[in-house]
Amino acid sequence: MKKNNAGFTLVELLVVIAIIGVLIALLLPAVQQAREAARRSQCVNNLKQHGLGLHNFHDTYGRLPPGTTNNRPPFGTATSRKWGTGWMVHLLPYVELGNVYDIIDLGEHWNDGSVSDACGVDAGSPVFGIYECPSASVSQELGDDAVKTMVADYVAIAGVLNGFAGVSGANENVIDDVGNASMNGVLYYNSKTNFAHITDGTSNTMMVSEVGAWLERDTGARIDLRSKYYGFNMGTIGNNDNTTTLPNSRDGRCFNTTSLRYRINQIGPFDTDCDTDGVCTNYGNNAPIRSDHPGGVNVLFVDGSVHFLPETIDLPTFGNLGVRNDGNVVQLP
Repeated sequence: MKKNNAGFTLVELLVVIAIIGVLIALLLPAVQQAREAARRSQCVNNLKQHGLGLHNFHDTYGRLPPGTTNNRPPFGTATSRKWGTGWMVHLLPYVELGNVYDIIDLGEHWNDGSVSDACGVDAGSPVFGIYECPSASVSQELGDDAVKTMVADYVAIAGVLNGFAGVSGANENVIDDVGNASMNGVLYYNSKTNFAHITDGTSNTMMVSEVGAWLERDTGARIDLRSKYYGFNMGTIGNNDNTTTLPNSRDGRCFNTTSLRYRINQIGPFDTDCDTDGVCTNYGNNAPIRSDHPGGVNVLFVDGSVHFLPETIDLPTFGNLGVRNDGNVVQLP
C-alpha cells in the first residue's frame, strides 16, 4: 500500500497563518484593555490610600496638611522661610512611610542632608508606589536635582483661578512669573483647611488628581511638566511672615500643587515661559490635571471617594468641583 507523505500546501499554510493573524489582532486589544484596567485600578487604589491618609491626618491635627509650605510653624520648625515641603511629605506617616518621615528635618530646606538620607540618593532614591501611577507614560522617575527624590504622578488641587470655568471672586495670589495661585480649593500654600471649611460638601470638592502624562510645547515637542526638577517632597518658599500670601516672583512657585485654569487632559501647546501660561518645567502653578487613562482622569474627593472625570465634563461643573466654598453645589457627572 502506497503511503501518502504529502504535507500542507503553500496555500493551506498561508490560510492558517492568516487565521492566526486575525485571532491575534482580535485578542490584542482585549489584552491591552485588561492591562489598562489593572493599571487604572492600581491608580484608583493609590488615590484611595491618599484619601485615608489625609483623613487620618485630619483626625490627628483637626485639619488637612498644607498643600505646600516653607517649613515655618505650624508646618515645620524653621525659624526663617525655607524652600519647604509639600503635602506628600506630611502624608508619609499616614501611608505607612513613617520611617521615611521620621528622618526628614522639617526645620531645613527641602533638599538638606536629611532628605537625601530619607528618600534621596543616599537612601537609594526609592520610588514609592503610592505616588506613582502605573499608567503614566512619562518616563522620568527621579528629580533632576542632585538629591534625586522621586517625581510624583499626583498633584494637590489648590483651587480654580478667576475667569476659568465660570469661577469668579476667587481669593488668589497674582504671580507674574509662574502663573497665579488660588486659595479657594483645599490644599494650597500654607493651607490649614478642615472639613468645616468645605461648605460645598466633601463629596463635591476635589482634592488630589493625576498629572502623569506628557504635555506639549508650542514648538510641538513633547515634554514632562510635572514637578520633576525637585521631586515629590518640594514645597514653596513664600513669605517670611508665613501667611497664605505669596510673593509676586519665582518665590511664589507652588510645587506639587496646581490652581486650575485648563480643562482636563489639555496637553498644550504651552509656551516655554511660565509667565505666559503658568505651565513650565521649573515650575508653573497651573499644570492641567491629566492622565493616560483613555478619556479622563481619576480624582480624589475630600470625602475619600475616587471618581473618573471625563475630559468632556461641562466646564462650569468642573470649575465648581475645584472650589470648596462658593455655594455652587453640583452633581458629579
